[in-house]
Amino acid sequence: MKNKSRWREFNDRSKYRLVDLGRPAVFYIPENKLNIIIGGETVEEYLQNFLSREFGAFTSSVVANFGLWINKQRVVYRDRHRVYEVSFEGKNRIPALLERIAEVARIVDEECIYFKAGQYSCLVYPAGAQRQY
Repeated sequence: MKNKSRWREFNDRSKYRLVDLGRPAVFYIPENKLNIIIGGETVEEYLQNFLSREFGAFTSSVVANFGLWINKQRVVYRDRHRVYEVSFEGKNRIPALLERIAEVARIVDEECIYFKAGQYSCLVYPAGAQRQY
């Protein structure tokens, strides 16, 4: 069942036309880990190929600042991140994206990856990882 577009009330077809892209999902990958090679391609290429194939489009940008996270052992992590954003209709697309993000976290040896879909955010841990936050 298709949801009603949140943009419907603003769609004045005589002046412009809006196309609802659905909910946005945003996640951050440490920039220094994007060059790790997996299966003959970099993590960056791996993600970009997946997002292009599965969602048809995405955006990526380098965060000018750094991210900071303190784990359960009070270890402080600081690093620059690449932000990825993709939009899609329906919640049914979220599990495939979460699975890929967890796989990337495992490959690049990240404890977890910050993920936000719509107004909700979470930490994505690879299967079997112990929750540290």
